[in-house]
Amino acid sequence: MAFRDDLISRVIAEWEWFGKDEGSSDHFVKPDGKTTTSGGHPRKETVEPYNTRVADYWNAIESADYKRLVKLKKPPNGKLDGRVTLAWSAAFISYCMQMAGAGASFPYSSGHFAWMTKSIRNRKNNKLSAPLVGYRLGEKPLVAGDLIAKPRVAGVNYDNALTHGWFESHSDIIVEVDAANSAAYIIGGNVGQTVSKVKLDLKADGTPKGGGWIVHIQNNIA
Repeated sequence: MAFRDDLISRVIAEWEWFGKDEGSSDHFVKPDGKTTTSGGHPRKETVEPYNTRVADYWNAIESADYKRLVKLKKPPNGKLDGRVTLAWSAAFISYCMQMAGAGASFPYSSGHFAWMTKSIRNRKNNKLSAPLVGYRLGEKPLVAGDLIAKPRVAGVNYDNALTHGWFESHSDIIVEVDAANSAAYIIGGNVGQTVSKVKLDLKADGTPKGGGWIVHIQNNIA
């Protein structure tokens, strides 16, 4: 099975394990264990077994990065998990890439900017066979197994991303493209305090309607 297929299978398996949550609304767990999107209950990432699963995701980032965050956040048990007030979406991507067998081809990190900037740099340097190549939206059709990414701060765009260093960001993995119905489906971590699948409505040119996305990362990892 190709790496791309392994990655999609891994991402979908994690989504299913978390309960097949959909949409970006905040998810909570009621005392009876059922998931809800209404408040008044513990955030899903903070309760077992999800809390421990998030700890597994954190273990996929680089050790120096992990130690830095432990020192910064000082978690009571000495490790990062779903109860730590820290976005774990990049750790989720790192975990899925690692478990699918990306090896040294992926820059495991606590921040999505790491693969966003690396992929854009490859595109600008015309390294089109590199493991990750960041295209402008619309340059290439969205394909399952690729990533789509965006900054979470104002002022960062495709053209200047390489000049910013670290910046708050987010990315998801595309798991399905339904061109006939102008839609794509993406899965990401820390989306509504869970692993969630979100539908992207697409324009006629195949690019997402809104959402702030700035880069389509082609996954060439073999």
